[in-house]
Amino acid sequence: MNCEKRVEVVAVMADHCWVKPMSQPLCSACEELGRCRSDWLRQKTSGQTFEIPLSDPISLNVGEVVTLCIDGQRLSSQLVKLYILPLLGLVGPIIVGQSLAWSETLQAGAGLFGLALGWVFSQRWIRTFQIRINR
Repeated sequence: MNCEKRVEVVAVMADHCWVKPMSQPLCSACEELGRCRSDWLRQKTSGQTFEIPLSDPISLNVGEVVTLCIDGQRLSSQLVKLYILPLLGLVGPIIVGQSLAWSETLQAGAGLFGLALGWVFSQRWIRTFQIRINR
């Protein structure tokens, strides 16, 4: 099931556009949860805007209202990709440290380093996220 959100285009560049969420009821996919599943679309303040990368040229005008459509399965897989590497980076070195009898300080340091490294790789891994813009 797709997650949809109506947004207003506030700026258009060659390779991206900026949009501002419009207040509306939740789409049918998110209605079951009672909230929007995509945090980056969640409206925190009325003036918050989001950057949407554009891979293909598109004819958008400032002030135009469009619908962003995100495949539910892709959204779920992106969330797994976002959190699994930092979690493994944190827990993995601690487990290895326990089995090799490392000191607690070394285990904590290795865990924090693994967490940071996992976060960097997860940020690169999720860059392939696709959003459709429907008029």
